[in-house]
Amino acid sequence: MSKMSLQSIKAGWSVLRLALQTNQLQERKDSQASNEQARVQLNKRHQHEMAQIGLFINPLGWAKAITRYVAQQTESLLLHKTQRTSILRRQRQELVELDQWIAQQQEQSTDIVMFNQLQALFSWSLTTQQRGSYHQALSQGHTVIITDANESILWTSQSFTQLTGYGPSEVVGKRPQLLQGPSTDRALLGYVREQLALAQGVEVEVLNYYKGGSPYLCHMRIEPLYSRQGTLTHFASIERYVNAPIKSAIGTFSKLVV
Repeated sequence: MSKMSLQSIKAGWSVLRLALQTNQLQERKDSQASNEQARVQLNKRHQHEMAQIGLFINPLGWAKAITRYVAQQTESLLLHKTQRTSILRRQRQELVELDQWIAQQQEQSTDIVMFNQLQALFSWSLTTQQRGSYHQALSQGHTVIITDANESILWTSQSFTQLTGYGPSEVVGKRPQLLQGPSTDRALLGYVREQLALAQGVEVEVLNYYKGGSPYLCHMRIEPLYSRQGTLTHFASIERYVNAPIKSAIGTFSKLVV
């Protein structure tokens, strides 16, 4: 996808965010108008009730009646303001969440565009199903890592930071081994290296470490990427956090047909 397409995507998200902010501003104006309308209606009702009361009570009870209805009026206004405040607070929270969702969608859209550009640049021979699986992984917030044939990191999706604590720029040119630590299963790593040396895909759960040093269980599916000429040029790894007791598991993934 071209640079102009990427700019169009960013512009689209910016227009949507501006529309949401404009709606919130209008809601505040409507709230103020609603508060004023409620105050006017309560005043009218108060005057009507006072006129009715004046027909039936004696002058000695008049001051008490006024006090009581003024208190009721104040309470009604307070309740109305409280309800409106609650609504506005909820809407502001929804706007924040929606804005975060928009940012996430924009980030994922950018990652998909970048992946497509890498595919075009290196002429990867991917089937429609294979390309769709990477797009789906990115749209679900999973992390995609592209390494060269020597397993040096070339590119990561932006969710890499959330998964590992490292910014993408911190790991470019380095090997994925920087995510491993003292308790990482060495036999499992040996198995992965053997599969990759044979240009075989592999799917495992491995104990990795965040940038701060705490361990996490990571599910990864690594696949070889071939050029249209049939040359192995890169490896792609789809990774996600596993919310389960830390363990190691070994599985195989068949070699890609390109």
